[in-house]
Amino acid sequence: MKQTMPSLKFKPALLLLLLLPLISCEFWEPVPDFDVEEIEGMRPIYATESEVEVKNLNAQQIESPGKIYVINEYLLVVDQLRGVHVFNNTDPENPRNIGFIQIAGSNDVAIRNNILYADQGKDLLAIDISNPENVKLMSRVKGVFPFAAQYPMVEGTYFECPDPSKGIVVGWEAAILKKPECYR
Repeated sequence: MKQTMPSLKFKPALLLLLLLPLISCEFWEPVPDFDVEEIEGMRPIYATESEVEVKNLNAQQIESPGKIYVINEYLLVVDQLRGVHVFNNTDPENPRNIGFIQIAGSNDVAIRNNILYADQGKDLLAIDISNPENVKLMSRVKGVFPFAAQYPMVEGTYFECPDPSKGIVVGWEAAILKKPECYR
């Protein structure tokens, strides 16, 4: 008579319970103590709806460069939370900064068929850039990004919780916070 081993079915939950004691707690970040009077952290920068209007401005210095696009004779350089710089790129060895498309609070953009899609707070914008020196907002879809700008890009920090009644969060700045209630 041949003896066989009983078949063991794989149970992920059981495996996790067996391995849990082997996992060190150092992998998890401890929950911060919110019972602090003052601490260095991040504070939201607010703007009103009229201040976040998409518009062409004069050339500006790049502060926080992001993605780069080449469209026809133009070079477009994203500036995080500010907008898009427009360079004349007819001489690629010497591009000239000729303008700036203000898109306050935008973290990311994508371009397809001369339409620049950008986030702005919780909204999704579609901007006609067929002539980057004279852009036109084609549409704004409100509330597409429900968690947009809720947190600073920096992790492991206290921050002042955003207050929608103060406007749209278009950026974050370092500050001394009194009794912060948020952490990321």
